[in-house]
Amino acid sequence: MAHSLTIHQLVEQLRAGELSSREATQACLDRVEQVDGRLNAFISVDAADALAQADLADQARAAGEDRPLLGVPVAVKDVLAVKDQSLNCASKLLGEFNSPYDATVIQKLRDAGAVIFGRLNMDEFAMGSSTENSAFGPTRNPWNTDYIPGGSSGGSAVAVAADECIASLGSDTGGSIRQPAALCGCVGLKPTYGRVSRYGLVAFASSLDQVGPFTKDVRDAATLLQVIAGADERDSTNVPEPVPN
Repeated sequence: MAHSLTIHQLVEQLRAGELSSREATQACLDRVEQVDGRLNAFISVDAADALAQADLADQARAAGEDRPLLGVPVAVKDVLAVKDQSLNCASKLLGEFNSPYDATVIQKLRDAGAVIFGRLNMDEFAMGSSTENSAFGPTRNPWNTDYIPGGSSGGSAVAVAADECIASLGSDTGGSIRQPAALCGCVGLKPTYGRVSRYGLVAFASSLDQVGPFTKDVRDAATLLQVIAGADERDSTNVPEPVPN
């Protein structure tokens, strides 16, 4: 099934015309519908918007474009700003707030052609290590729902481990990517401080916060890091150095 593919497997099939982005995105949406009622990895999903992005990706590929993540569904922790989407940080305090702009990492995903869908559950304002402390209810470990998935990026880890998306983004201050990746059995990476822009990431501790990938294998982690890393003048702590392959 398309929802269980890695980034590199999906990109190969998209390039070969064996699969469309719409089909891959629909497969992820169907998987969310199938399993998320018991896992609660997602706070919200806008299926119509995701499929519209997928259609645009398919049109771009048909026109000869080939970008690193063109047509690949990537889900996002609810601490990153996505224009015109809710930004709750898994809290009720922000009410009906919608972000007026994209975080730098989101813009980089868009530039790479990714289909950005879903707001992923987390400990409220990223202050926790179990994803039990969310105003939208706890997230469950996909291997045993009696267990925690770790946190604060528990939704990001669970969505990848349960094949609800191809990859996801989370954030790590003191273990919030690394710990849930370990507890859920996927790959999580906290990049070196300054490698990835924090612009558009709701801060927990600005001297430690970093945005990073959750993926199904190490090769995918390298691919996603390559996309989101790089210089950004809007983040004064960002390191203006080339990103090696």
